[in-house]
Amino acid sequence: MHTLVPICILFATLLGCETQKVEYRHRPTWHTVLSGTAGLPQEETRADGTIVIYNSTAGANSVLLQEYLDTIVLEEIDELTGETTLRSILPEHVLTHTLTCLRDCNWELLFEQIISTPMKQYYRSEGHSEKEFVAFFADNRRELAMTLQRMHGGKGFGEVTTTENNGVITYTFIPRIARNYTFKTASFLRENDYLKLHSVR
Repeated sequence: MHTLVPICILFATLLGCETQKVEYRHRPTWHTVLSGTAGLPQEETRADGTIVIYNSTAGANSVLLQEYLDTIVLEEIDELTGETTLRSILPEHVLTHTLTCLRDCNWELLFEQIISTPMKQYYRSEGHSEKEFVAFFADNRRELAMTLQRMHGGKGFGEVTTTENNGVITYTFIPRIARNYTFKTASFLRENDYLKLHSVR
């Protein structure tokens, strides 16, 4: 009789204990500044039960970044010539500009102002042409847009990893997301003060 109580308590305790995986992820200052913390969840639960808790660095750094971004005109149209000038400080700016060009099929603007110098040189080299560039983006327009849109929206939710090597920033889908997309990575190259689209693979 006396052994039933501790056995029952142990059984109930074992049933009530579940192992939960918790991941702590850092949101970059620039993402917090651009998106605002009010619209971003501080915690989420994935399909596999993993709890993801986000934190971000606020304070002087974010203020300085915001002040700098406020001085940059990302899209400028000359009133006399109608010529458009695009500028990108962050990868998200490049993604936005590229998505707009894909939407409008504006291949000239994409080639001249968004892609990196090495990519231009590749398409201008012997055996290649700007027509090849246009064909690639036109033929894969839908798939490219799907990838870049998901990267833009999913960066702050742990769906995209970021690496940087020799001045090239690379966004890569995590495996769970990557299997649903034709293009899984995008890279950005800093040229002087601005970022350019370096590759989409």
